[in-house]
Amino acid sequence: MRNVFTAVACFSFCFFVQFVSGLGGWGWAIAGGALTAILFLLLLVFFELNFRLPWLQYVLPVAASVAATLLSFATGGISDPLQWWAPAAAAAVTCSWLVYQTQNRRRCSLCNRRLGSSTLAFECPRCTLLVCADVCWDSDHLRCRLCVQNHVAILPAEPRWWDRQLGARVNQGRCQICMATPDQSDLRCCGHCGRPQCRDCWDQANGQCSRCHWIIPDLPEKLRAYILTPADSRVRVGN
Repeated sequence: MRNVFTAVACFSFCFFVQFVSGLGGWGWAIAGGALTAILFLLLLVFFELNFRLPWLQYVLPVAASVAATLLSFATGGISDPLQWWAPAAAAAVTCSWLVYQTQNRRRCSLCNRRLGSSTLAFECPRCTLLVCADVCWDSDHLRCRLCVQNHVAILPAEPRWWDRQLGARVNQGRCQICMATPDQSDLRCCGHCGRPQCRDCWDQANGQCSRCHWIIPDLPEKLRAYILTPADSRVRVGN
């Protein structure tokens, strides 16, 4: 409702600007048409209005100019046909704004959707692609859908890194997620509850234990930005 009332107020104000400028003759009317579109678009940015139908932000300023011009002719305030160029001036401004927004707007790296200023997007910590939140970002796995499909890894492959974070490789038990045995996968125990997970499952879980939700402390910087670290994640191996 806030968007509706604010849009109506902006429309009424711009309608008034166009109507008053039309009383000064065709030159003022045309200038008023351009000013009407500029004011309307700037007000949308100022009040951070987001229409469910994006094309409304380009139609409404032109409609305000057309409505004011029609009222002026209907009431006998103007009679010069040149004043009908006022809505054309408003349309030219909105088209210029649309072209500028289109050329400077970012795109989703996967679906190629244009990303507006209010569109939520994420940089995938695994492939670094900028993707839209609606279609191409997997919020459950904290990565883009392409990395989900291709099982792209993010944790280091060096055994020394795993030794520092989780201790030595486990020679007994099973992975708590995929049930792999030590002869099938490299199992590492959680630094908090001690339950083993294979390196692949640690990676797919973004370094988080499936049982106690403890998180590996020294995660890559790009992944750490998406992880809400609980107090238990500060417990180091051996503590």
